[in-house]
Amino acid sequence: MPAVSVVIPNWNGEHLLPVCLDSIRAQTMRDFEIIVCDDASTDGSVEFVSQGYPEARLIRLPRNRGFAAAANAGIRASQGDFIFLLNNDVALDPRCLEELLGAIETDDGVGACAPKMIYYDNPSVINSAGHACGPDGVVVDIGRRQPDSDWFDLPREVLGACAGAAIYRRRMLDQIGLFDESFVMSFEDADLSWRAQWAGWRCRYVPTAVVRHREGASRGIASRWSVAFGLRNTVHVWVKDWPAVSLLRRLRDMWRGLRRAMASLVFRGYGGVLPAVLWGVVSRMPAMLSRRRRIRQRRAVPVARFEELVSGPPQEVVLKPFDSGLRLGVVRVIQQAYLGAFSLLILLLVVGMAAVTDVTEAIGSGRTRGRPKTR
Repeated sequence: MPAVSVVIPNWNGEHLLPVCLDSIRAQTMRDFEIIVCDDASTDGSVEFVSQGYPEARLIRLPRNRGFAAAANAGIRASQGDFIFLLNNDVALDPRCLEELLGAIETDDGVGACAPKMIYYDNPSVINSAGHACGPDGVVVDIGRRQPDSDWFDLPREVLGACAGAAIYRRRMLDQIGLFDESFVMSFEDADLSWRAQWAGWRCRYVPTAVVRHREGASRGIASRWSVAFGLRNTVHVWVKDWPAVSLLRRLRDMWRGLRRAMASLVFRGYGGVLPAVLWGVVSRMPAMLSRRRRIRQRRAVPVARFEELVSGPPQEVVLKPFDSGLRLGVVRVIQQAYLGAFSLLILLLVVGMAAVTDVTEAIGSGRTRGRPKTR
């Protein structure tokens, strides 16, 4: 059995795979297997991997189901005690895997580790130094688009890791489950991070493990459906993972952030996705609430721990989700009113359903505990 399973979801990434796979071949740590999970590519990726990288095990999915499903298929086929999940648009420093494995093996309470991700074409700028959550409730990449500095060379605990390059402990995934495939793509890693934290697992940022990332090359982060999934899944994370009391406490900040995100979409020409986002939130609400109950049943830490993770001074957390560079002040008054009402409607729905679910479960648990035991 290999110590590490390197899992690479791929969709039409033949032009990206050589750099990624060659950097894996160059790793100083050699006890690993490579699994490429192809998401119904049509560009020759399958033939390219089969002929050029015979050491890689190839899994072919019959249809394109998105990043989360492809990642899960690769993880299920893997054998290692640790899973190193990679986008196909990354290149690893030769010691990357060795550094990550050394960090996660030293502490059984660490379920995941995040490397230092820098931009492929501009390695002096940070892409991600792990995940954090700001007061507006959005999980973001720490340091994104900030110049690399000594601060980013310090190891620390973080909320979670960007799934573009992250190592996970299999025992943690066995406990909390894999990625939520209904997310398709975007913020599936944020949901996994919150579920891990609730179950008592911690995540560590490892700055000595360096990954160069061509952000967006594998999926097109500016595409219409990418931004729609991003906004919808942000709300799904709140429904599944946030305590109702925390939602209420931060309702004002979350409303401002959601309104700003919607305004950014309108300015970028994506306003037409907002009805689809609302339908996605409403139609998936029962399923998300059901999963919320299961997460609460496995909760091993108090709400205070959750509140500690929702933080971040400006130098650590950049609160600009979906930011187009345009300020909300240039939006016409009618647009502000529409977007404000629309975002408030979504938030009130989320808070209301979360509160009802939590109260109902608390009452049910109290009745169960109050029943006399029978022999």
